[in-house]
Amino acid sequence: MFSYDNNVKDKKLFIKISVEVKYNFQFLNDITELIHKVENSSCEIVYILCNPLDINFNKMGMAYLYNTLLSLAEKKNIFISSSLFKIVHAQVLHSSGDKFKKIELYREALKSVQQCYCFQGDKDVNKTVQILVDFITDKNLILENAKEFLVTTIGEIFSNAFNHSDRNQVFFMYDIEWNNDKFFLVINITDYGKTITGNVQEYQKSVHKKYLSGKECIEWAMKNGNTTRLGSGGYGLPTLVDYVSKVYGELFIFSGDCMYALEGTIEKILEAKGIFPGTSVSMKLPLFDTSKAVMYDKESNQIISIDLDQI
Repeated sequence: MFSYDNNVKDKKLFIKISVEVKYNFQFLNDITELIHKVENSSCEIVYILCNPLDINFNKMGMAYLYNTLLSLAEKKNIFISSSLFKIVHAQVLHSSGDKFKKIELYREALKSVQQCYCFQGDKDVNKTVQILVDFITDKNLILENAKEFLVTTIGEIFSNAFNHSDRNQVFFMYDIEWNNDKFFLVINITDYGKTITGNVQEYQKSVHKKYLSGKECIEWAMKNGNTTRLGSGGYGLPTLVDYVSKVYGELFIFSGDCMYALEGTIEKILEAKGIFPGTSVSMKLPLFDTSKAVMYDKESNQIISIDLDQI
């Protein structure tokens, strides 16, 4: 997806975007490599090039790439080709988190522009989480007790982005995908602050006097009740994993040099192609799924799904 030409003599790094930019696991992994190559290059000037005739962008991928370049521009001199800038200018809009409103399914599915929201502090997070959960539960068979649990779960993902990071800024965006006559809600929550691996390593070193690898840090963070914060917490990511697996969705988490991938019921923790300077949580959830009902089981403290075809 990205090719690199490092001109050390002139201190210029050229990055060419090829084929297509589609928001998926491979793209997110390639982005970590892009970040790593830019941040570790001896070149101070970086040129982002593309041939608009060869590239097929989707909205979410374009916005995610642009946010990445904005973050890198704080450390390097980033120059975007005019053809790419025209695409970005036409497809990506930024606004503050307080502008996020009720999701209109069909209007969003037909939009050609990707709206990206930036939260400076957690003032408007509760409203955003409530809108998201209302939309998810309205389009699926989710019982009220599970709805309340989802509010807490997704709310903790945003909360982690603020509380575990050294930057009071979180990016949020979503899109409606329509594939093979099925609708999906795609969500991304990203911060460019501290990483999950870094936070867990600091915690383990100070509290337990031991070192964990990046993979071990992600495994530790995905277990119920594990948190580096004082007090309660540690249920956001594990419960999210539980919910996404029950509805056969997708969940991708990139943080530091590791990534977590859940597709349906299959999960993996692997090394990323590069290093993500913060945490990126992406999920893809099916809509209008009437084959199962989702509820929260108090005894097991878990989200469960009931297959209606088997009742």
